[in-house]
Amino acid sequence: MSGQQIQPVTTRDSAIDNFQDGAPPADWGGGQEAAPEPKGPSLARYMGAINRFKWLILLFGVLGGAGGYTATRFIEPEYEVRATILLEQGTGTNQDGGNSRGPIQAEELLKASGWKDLLRSFAIADPVVNDLALFVTPTREADSTMFRAFRVAPNQQRLKPGTYVLTVSEATYSLALKPGLEVEKGVVGDSIGRAAGFLWQPAARALAGRKEIEFDVQTPREASIALIKKLGLTLEDGSSFLFLNLTGKNAQRTAATLNAWVEQFVVVATALKKKNITSVAAILEGQRQYAADNLSSAENALESFRVRTVTEPNERQSIAPGIEMTNSPVFENYFRDQILADSYKRDRQALEGILAKGRQQGGVITREAVLSIPSVNTDPAAENLRRVLADFADRELSLRKLRESYTDELPRVQNEIAALASLRSSIPAVLESYLTQLKLREQTLVSTIDQSSKDLRKIPTRTIEEQRLKRQVEVSEEMYKNLNIKAAEAKLAEAATIPDVSVLDPAVAPLKPTRNTAPVIILGAIGAALALGILLAIILDQVDKRFRYPEQATDDLGLFILGVVPMIDTKGKRKSADEASQVVEAFRTIRMNVRYAADPSRPLAMTITSPGPNDGKSLISSNLALSFAEAGARTLLIDGDIRRGELAKTFGTQSRPGLVEYLDGTALIAEVLHPATAHPNLTVMPAGARRKRAPELLATPRLQQLINQMSAEYDVVIVDSPPLGAGFDAYALATATGNLALVLRAGTTDRKMASAKMATVDTLPVRVMGAVLNGIKLTGVYEYYSYYQDYAAQDEEPVARVSDGSARSDKPLPAKIS
Repeated sequence: MSGQQIQPVTTRDSAIDNFQDGAPPADWGGGQEAAPEPKGPSLARYMGAINRFKWLILLFGVLGGAGGYTATRFIEPEYEVRATILLEQGTGTNQDGGNSRGPIQAEELLKASGWKDLLRSFAIADPVVNDLALFVTPTREADSTMFRAFRVAPNQQRLKPGTYVLTVSEATYSLALKPGLEVEKGVVGDSIGRAAGFLWQPAARALAGRKEIEFDVQTPREASIALIKKLGLTLEDGSSFLFLNLTGKNAQRTAATLNAWVEQFVVVATALKKKNITSVAAILEGQRQYAADNLSSAENALESFRVRTVTEPNERQSIAPGIEMTNSPVFENYFRDQILADSYKRDRQALEGILAKGRQQGGVITREAVLSIPSVNTDPAAENLRRVLADFADRELSLRKLRESYTDELPRVQNEIAALASLRSSIPAVLESYLTQLKLREQTLVSTIDQSSKDLRKIPTRTIEEQRLKRQVEVSEEMYKNLNIKAAEAKLAEAATIPDVSVLDPAVAPLKPTRNTAPVIILGAIGAALALGILLAIILDQVDKRFRYPEQATDDLGLFILGVVPMIDTKGKRKSADEASQVVEAFRTIRMNVRYAADPSRPLAMTITSPGPNDGKSLISSNLALSFAEAGARTLLIDGDIRRGELAKTFGTQSRPGLVEYLDGTALIAEVLHPATAHPNLTVMPAGARRKRAPELLATPRLQQLINQMSAEYDVVIVDSPPLGAGFDAYALATATGNLALVLRAGTTDRKMASAKMATVDTLPVRVMGAVLNGIKLTGVYEYYSYYQDYAAQDEEPVARVSDGSARSDKPLPAKIS
């Protein structure tokens, strides 16, 4: 075994000897709970991964620092300059609530986003680039003074951008375009680069002593685009301050560029405002004249309409002095005639009915019936009818009086009767005459009403037309008044135009770089490299196929953790008492959990195996058997690894005969049982002789008979089997015992193999008791599986009596740890 795992206990002086706690087998269910099992990724797991790959992370950090230091040699520092522009806006207001400075106001001319767009426009950038010759960049900063007067031809189509090399040889020069394409030759002092579209004539003394000058030329528009991208703008909502920043490799040149930029911005903003106000004033004047013409046309149209309809009825109401508003006489006459015509019609129809009824009764028409009609009593035209009816009434009264005194034979009475009959016969004729007059008057009124109705139907149309003309006049008048005021304000604003922007803080060249400083680059590179190393460590930990964390056993394999066996490093060091006590408590916990995980109705028989070799299953089997034996249980340890078993050598017993000899019938059961010399309660059954056909013996019924017989004779039967990956041996042994415990070793066990082999176990009649985690460092995610050292069991000093009766104590011997 390596120094990274616990060595099997072979003597009573070992760490397992400390299991002697004096408790009877009943303490197997001591009530102690397993350690909590973490669920999902945790910070402790990440920290464990970082600790495992700490040297890789440190290597990344060193490489990052070296890379950052190297980068400082190639990355030039940058200088940041700042400037502030004040956006001046009017605060006075006119009577309408608008700005008193006229129709052209700062917020009307350009909003907040508009100022930013103007600053980033080519109208600002192009003049700055051309004035400062920013489209040409010398390779060496010392040559920048020679290009201050460098310009390009107005026709930029002739310009040939690229990298140029100017070679000076005594009195001549040669201009070539890389890589070696000659463009022009000439005499020093003449203009240089006309063929390439340059306007450049450096003085001969400026070129003196120089042999080769390299510079890069681009179009002014490309330089403007690059400069615009580098410009930073900040304008808070509602703020009047516009903050600008620009970065560059030359502090003085960058400050000059930003100052030229803001100055050009003020010039353009002022010119733009002047231009806008002038154009707006001209537009407003034209609109004012147009509104005046519209107002005059609307007034003339209203006047013509009123003259044309002055004699026609309308809806205008009249107001008499001292009384409330009254309706129009036209409506009053119309409704009065309508009522009168209806009255004539009713009276006529009533009189016609009376006349018809009288004729049916022999021409008898009663006076009361005729006088019951209202028009007969009030109409002057019915005077003759009223007179006849009055005479008829008088005659009737006179006849009635005569008859009171005389008989009808009296001539006077007969004359009265004849006169009364004559009057009665004349009443229908008089009534018909009056009816004729009523009909004529009714017809006249109906004709008048019809004509009035036609006139009244035209009143709404004329009223609507008049109201439309009035509204048109009002709108035209209001528009004219507004445009007249605005046109006057625009003329005043045009006469006294002031800029809306001004430079509050000009740019100043900084003395120290603000970006790409060496410490920042180096620290940033180290930080990025460390972060990359940590990320790589976590990724490597995630893709690691080896078993390392408890949740891989509980979540991935679905196993209960029976216990955790810590790793003790014995390379050149003596095991400490604390480490030994951790091992003791670990196997006590495994012993307790195994007892509770087994079926209480059956004897405890179990198989201990692992997915692959070197997982420490034999170590766990040996020490767990010793733990049960030391606790007072009669324990049988069977070496079921008939291929490579070494338990006989571990416990110093005979290796033959063993399990193989018993299964093939060449040895009796008593011959294969070998008591452990140092452990009275422990018996070992070795594997026996190596044979090719030995695995086939595990499939015979003798194995099940052996397990059943040993379970009846011993309290605990533990079988150390080959790994699951070695063949079917472990499956056969687990089926015979009915219980299986799986050993997983951190950093060794293949998780995918374990998952595949356990899938096969799930198909067998085997009770999977759980997993024992071996070779674990009790740190990180495993820190909760450790035990408090202050509670480690200790032996008291023995007390002995001396001859004088006093007591003395003997010092205990230190425990030996293998």
